[in-house]
Amino acid sequence: MIRCTKCVMPETWPGISFDEEGICNICRENEKEIDFNWEEREKKLKEILSFYKERAIKRNNKYDCIVGYSGGKDTAYTLWTMVKKYGMRPLVFTFDHTFPLSPDAMYNLMEIPKKLNCDHLLFTMGTEFRNALCRKGSEVLGDFCWHCHNGVGSMPARISKQWDIPLQIWGEPSAKYKTYGADSYEDMEEYDEEHFKKVGQAGVTPEMMLPDEYELRDMMPMTWPEGEFELKAIFLGHFEPWEQRKHVEIVTKELDWRHAEVEGTYVDWDKVDCPYEPVRDWQKWLKFKFARTTFQASKDIREGLITRDEGLKLVKKYDGKRPKALDRFLEETGMTEEEFNATTLKHSPLKK
Repeated sequence: MIRCTKCVMPETWPGISFDEEGICNICRENEKEIDFNWEEREKKLKEILSFYKERAIKRNNKYDCIVGYSGGKDTAYTLWTMVKKYGMRPLVFTFDHTFPLSPDAMYNLMEIPKKLNCDHLLFTMGTEFRNALCRKGSEVLGDFCWHCHNGVGSMPARISKQWDIPLQIWGEPSAKYKTYGADSYEDMEEYDEEHFKKVGQAGVTPEMMLPDEYELRDMMPMTWPEGEFELKAIFLGHFEPWEQRKHVEIVTKELDWRHAEVEGTYVDWDKVDCPYEPVRDWQKWLKFKFARTTFQASKDIREGLITRDEGLKLVKKYDGKRPKALDRFLEETGMTEEEFNATTLKHSPLKK
């Protein structure tokens, strides 16, 4: 399998490409950071935040922005930055995947917004509907997480419209790690309806994803609101360098954000906010023959934390192992392993 000559990302990742030196487009996007004027970008961020602070005051609105929050390290850092560094008054919103969390993950989700004196709005989906969508996601897309990705993007937009809070603060821009549907790094990417359809929906509409026993109106929480409304949804990673390990150190020290071991990776702070992330990684392995360690090692190589040879050794050690969490996931969602494998493999480019 061909891999990037700089990181360890493989040719099977949708949207990846390699230049004449064999270096992937993700690495090339990250190299652009060197030429950014981060002081000017932070100045622009302060101007945006100041405008929406004043707007909230004039409209007698308690909240001057929305921060989507999963309890993971990225959203914890984004929330900490808005409150402690810039003095914002965010409404914290969580689209709850409703899977059972570990005690540490539950602490991160529920207690950290309280530590920052923030109001926290949590949307929880019914279990039967969630399970039906997980099964449908595997069938239609080879990814059981479609409903969560869509709810994370569409529900804040609905709140922005209904609660008159136009400003949303997101974390890393899509160009930082992704390829399919990603904007270029020099673009000041914003989350709008077009971005939602391109990255969140991944070309799959609610009609395509609707389980047989449900009505289209049941999909409302995962759909973009109708009509025009004011929205300014920006990515913090366009205004400051996005350095995950530094962020983990900050939220651990400042917020007592808790680490937890996750199957299939060599770090104890990535994707602790979902117990079935290893199952999604297993779907990636079945489809593309790489998983989380390939992704994490590639990030660490780009940041100069490990060598490419060390990354390849980590990939060999951790990727491609059937997770124990799969048994719990199958029992909870009512899928058989044969069904799970068949629906996932149907979407593998390696079988075409």
